[in-house]
Order: sequence, then C-alpha cells, then structure tokens
Amino acid sequence: MSARQKLNLSAFILGLTSMIGQIIIIRELIVVFYGNELSLAVILASWLFWTSIGSFLLGRLVDRLKSKEALLSKIQLLTSIALPLNIILIRNIKSILNISTGKIIGVVPILSSSFLSLSIICMILGFTFTLISKLISEKSKIPAKEVGKIYLLEGLGASIGGLVFSFFLIKFLSPFQNIFIVASVNLIIAILLNKSMLQLLFLVILSMGFIFNWPRYLEDYTRSSQFKPFELVESIDSIYGNIAVTKTGKEFSFYENGLLLFTSGDILTSEESVHYALLEHPSPEKILLIGGGVSSSLKQILKHPVKQVDYVELDPLIIGLAEKYLPIVKDNRVNIINMDGRLFVKSKLTSQRAQRANELNEYDVIILNLPDPYTAMLNRFYSIEFFREAKQILEPGGLISFSLTSSENYINPEQAYYLASIYNTLKKEFKDIKIFPGDSATFLASNKPDMLTYDSDILINRLRERNINTKFVREYYLPFKLSPLRIKYIEDSIEASMTAKLNQDFKPIGYLYHTLLWMSLFHSGKGLLPYIDNINIHLFIFIMIGLILLTFLFQRMKKSSFRAPVALSIATTGMSEIAFQIIVILAFQFLYGYMYYKIGVILTSFMIGLVLGSLAINRMLEKLKNERALYLKTQLAICIYPLILPIIFTYISKTSLSRPELGQALQTSFAFLPIVAGFIGGFQFPLANKICLKDSSEVGKTTGFLYGIDLFGSSVGGLLIGLFLVPMFGIIQTCLLLSILNILVLILLFSSRRTT
Repeated sequence: MSARQKLNLSAFILGLTSMIGQIIIIRELIVVFYGNELSLAVILASWLFWTSIGSFLLGRLVDRLKSKEALLSKIQLLTSIALPLNIILIRNIKSILNISTGKIIGVVPILSSSFLSLSIICMILGFTFTLISKLISEKSKIPAKEVGKIYLLEGLGASIGGLVFSFFLIKFLSPFQNIFIVASVNLIIAILLNKSMLQLLFLVILSMGFIFNWPRYLEDYTRSSQFKPFELVESIDSIYGNIAVTKTGKEFSFYENGLLLFTSGDILTSEESVHYALLEHPSPEKILLIGGGVSSSLKQILKHPVKQVDYVELDPLIIGLAEKYLPIVKDNRVNIINMDGRLFVKSKLTSQRAQRANELNEYDVIILNLPDPYTAMLNRFYSIEFFREAKQILEPGGLISFSLTSSENYINPEQAYYLASIYNTLKKEFKDIKIFPGDSATFLASNKPDMLTYDSDILINRLRERNINTKFVREYYLPFKLSPLRIKYIEDSIEASMTAKLNQDFKPIGYLYHTLLWMSLFHSGKGLLPYIDNINIHLFIFIMIGLILLTFLFQRMKKSSFRAPVALSIATTGMSEIAFQIIVILAFQFLYGYMYYKIGVILTSFMIGLVLGSLAINRMLEKLKNERALYLKTQLAICIYPLILPIIFTYISKTSLSRPELGQALQTSFAFLPIVAGFIGGFQFPLANKICLKDSSEVGKTTGFLYGIDLFGSSVGGLLIGLFLVPMFGIIQTCLLLSILNILVLILLFSSRRTT
C-alpha cells in the first residue's frame, strides 16, 4: 500500500472514529445529564470547541514538525487508548463531582464536566485532521485539491460509521463493545503506518480483552458506579434510552436516562397522581393514563369503578423490566399501548373524525403521570397544542390532570413563572382550573363550569361511596391538603407572575422557565427573569447589524482581500450548520419524542450531505476559474435554507394532527433535511480552502485555521442556539435570525470584491 493510500485510509478511519465516538459519547453524557436536550447543545459545543483547538492551535505546529508519519501513527495509538478511557471517565462524573443518584445536575457542572471530559479526545481528533492534510499536501502539486479529498474521505468515513452504528451496532452491541472495535481499527491503522513494540503490545492487550470479554465486565462495573451507593440490579440500553433498575432494601427504583421514574414503595406519589383527578369526576369510567402505570398508579386507578383504562408507555422495556421485579396488575379493563403518548392522542383524534366523534373514543379523565418538562420530549406534553388535542378527546364533563414540582412553604420567582407559564397555557384551552398545593402541585382542568372543587368533604364522600382504601389520600389528609390558606398562597404566587409566556411546541418557553428554576436551585440563575422578559428578536438583529458594520469598516480601512470575509463566513457557516442540526433534532423531538433513538441517523445524514458537497466541489476545483462568484452563490444557499425549515416543520406538524399515519411516515424527512445543510457546508469548505491557499505555502497553518474557525463557530452556535435562542424565541424566529446573519455576511462578501 502506497503512502498516499495509507493517508487516505487514515482520513476515512478518522471520520468513522469521530462519528461513532461522538454518538456513543453523546448518548453516555445524556444519561449522566438526565436526557436534557440543553445538555446536547453543551456536549456538541464542547466537542466542536476542543476539536477546533486541536486543529487550529496544535495545527499551527504541523508545518514545522519532522517525522510526521511516525507522529500520526502515535496519535492513532493514543486515540485507541483514549476512547475507552473517555467512557469510563464519563460514567464516573457523578462520583467525581459527588452528585448523588437521581439528583439534578446544575448548569455549571454540566458545562465543566462536558468541556473537561471531551478535551483530550477531541483535540486529538482535530489535530489528526490537520496532520493528515499536511502530509497529503506534501505529495501533491495542488494542495487545495488534496486537502479537499481528505475532507471528503473524513466525511465519507463519518457517514458510513454513523449508518453502521445507527442501524446495526447500536442494536446488538454494548457501548464498550463498540468502543473496543473502533479502538482496534485505529490501532491497526497505526501499525500500518509505523510499526513499534508499543503498538504491538497494545494490540495484544486488546485481543486479550476480546477473548476474555473485558467489554462486558467494564460495562457492568462502570454502570454500577453510576448508581452508587444503590445496588444496580439491571441496566439495559434500549433504542429509546438507558433503563436502569436499582434496589434499596425491598424497594426497586426505575431510571430512564438517569432520571428517576418511580420507586416501588412511594405510595404517596402514586395515590396523589391518581386519586385527586378521579375523585374530582363524579363517575369516571374511561381513563387515559400516559406514563407511570407500572409505578402502582395503575393499581390505584383500578380501585375506582372504572370500565376501561388505556395505559400508554413508549418504551416496552420499562414494562418488561417492571414485570421482572414488581407485582404487575393483570386486569381485563387495562389496555397497554406501547406508543408515544402524543402520537396516541393524535391517532384518537383521527379516529374520532372518521367515526364522527363517536362516544366510544372519548375519555372521562386523562392523567399525565410524567416528570416535569426537564426535556424537550416532556415539554411537548405541557404545550398549548397538546392541551388542545387532549381537550378534543375528553367527554364534555371530562378533565385532565398532571403534577409539577412546587413547594409547600415558599415559591420563588423562578418557580412562580414556571408554574404560571403552564397555567396560562392550560387556561387558553380549559375554562375551569384547580391547583392542589404541595411539593408537587397537581393541576386539574375541565371545560365544564363548576365541574372541579376544592371542597374536601365532597371528595371524601366520593372516596367513601366508592369504598376505596388508601393510606394517604383520605379523611385526615385532604382537608390539610386543601386548606384555604395553602390554596390562596399558590394562586397568589401564580397571579403575580401572569406575564409568563405561553408554552408552545415550537416555542418551548416552559422548558426555558424550568431551566431557570433548575439553575436557581444552584444559585446560578437567580435574577435572570427580568432580563429574559426584556430580550426580543429585534435586539439580536440590531447587535448582528452592528457587528457586521464594524467588520465592514475595518475591512475598508485595512483594504483586506476577499480572503478575510471568507474566513468570517466559514465561522458563521459553522455556527449555522450546527444550529441547523440542533434545530432539526429538537423539531424531531417536539414532534415525535424519541430523539435518543434517531440522533445517530440525523448526525449521519449531515455527514452524508457533507460528503456529497465535498465530492461535487472537488470535481470542479482544478478547472474552476471564478471562485468568488461560486462562493457567493454558496453563501446565498445558506441564507435560504433556514427559511425553508419552518415551512417543512409546520406542514409536518399540521399533517401529524390531521393524518397521524402520514405524519409518522414523514419522520423520514428528518433524515434528509441535514443532507441539504451538510451539502452546503461540504461544498463551501474546500472552496474557501482554495481561495485562502492561493497566496500561501503554509498548508497546515491555513487549513488548520479554517477548520478550527469552522468548528469554533459551530461551538458558539451550539451553545447559543440550544441553550437560549430556541427556548426563548422558538424555532421559527431562530431560523429567521440565522437567515439574517448569513445575509449580512453575504453583503460583506459581495462588497469585498473591489478590494481583492
């Protein structure tokens, strides 16, 4: 095998390693951070930041280094060692930070642990790209073309790696088995480039690992360490997330992506989640329970004289594990449906329309037995769109019930705004709302006037009439729970925060309010509410115009060439490209609710587009005469793309409501949207590289700078879009902002023609 072929193979394996490693690490960190999509933005930003550091800062040394092939071999050996160690480190983050199992992690620990845990592996990967680019350019008379090929091969490796992992490896192998395979591939390439005793020794160690099944032992040991001091009974990775079962004494606790779902002995929570709603209804017969049935809530429902209970749970693995460790209710009145709860409600709406709203398709009570909207997936069950859908499948005298984190004695401003946002959203669709105070505030809503009551005597009488035996929700507890002073306090707290905005599917402000509440618990988000309310899209547009004007004036004063705005556009393109990925991932989560399953497919689709774009431009580079004109057209495409996304999302959302089957089929479109974005980015980077290399002989420095600034822009964009813009402004306005930003850069590029 020639030296050129070895380098091409190294670039391909680099892409494969980056994509598979990224997907595995993202999934692992999401489990540590309890499935919160805000953490996804932090993880991607951390990944891109450190990769840019490796490419840009370390890449500046490449042109002066000797024995580059030997160094590349050692770097690939280091990669094969760093990958499994990184997974071990991630699974011990909570132990290192002394964070107990089930406790929410603060924003600062998420930022710090993400940035620190990803630093070494990402700098290695970023530096490797620049090193390979320099080596290949030394063997060619047209450096820009060869660097473009490396960019293409890396993208091709990432695409194939992502597809193989998403459709095969993820289903049959554990994370450590997959990481060991990737590590082995890197080690083989390292030996192929430059044999050494150290590499051969490590190859023997890896071979012994496979023979003695070390991945399995590492899997069991590290998972157990994640749940200390509790005894981990079982942990399984399903396509929807990680499900873990721990044991304390005789009680079992179930976790999904690190978030506590329920504990078997928590009778108070099970009773409160069910009996308040059912006692408020004079004759509940048909019940819809979304989530939490295996926690004994289902058992509590069946104490009432109900005729039918539809229990909806997305992941069948939760029910399967519960059957192994808990006594499961077997009753002919219960229908268990393994389906996304939101999709089930939409399918009921379609069924109603087909049968002209036949009464058999309507419910007396809908109970959401779900956690707070910690995540975008959960937030979609507290949006105005969901409340509207739920209202339509309720009986005229039906009601909906859910609980949110509150406080017995003190509700701080962040908590009041959070509760008020959901209250205001609920009020838009339901006329009568009652809130039962406590550490968990129970919301009950109906469209029938005077349907709901705070009168504990009425509820106690119904409890007696139905001959229901309870431990907590009974005669001595209800009058205390519904004391007028307690009710007035929570109502006054919400009334004082009535300016809180409505929570919507594509503008998840409730998600942001909950994040501020979450931050306030760690004393890092207090006092932000006034600033949040005063921020609007016009402020961001004004800031962007100001920065571009300053750049334009600086460019005119320095009489800089076309290369300077090209470098700036690479940074804004990087920011836009990661923003497009996050927006598509969040939109998928808002509509379908199982991003954990599809994240690999969406990230891989982007890399496929990157490959196609790189392939297209590389065929044109050698004969291309007017790079500037083509570059301007590419920038124009980046301006248009974010304007198309909201149209597609809105269409899918409306179709999902009117025709759920077609809406479900349209989820495949989410695999194609990133291809378009990736194509634009893959087309633009090699073109920018050729423009910037025209008058430069320092290939490593120039390529490393462009690749680094691309990734740095992506890092900033990931944090800005995921942490703030989408929750604050929503998807539509965020897409508009991205379009305006790229239009301003296009103007800057166009105006620079005279100074070339």
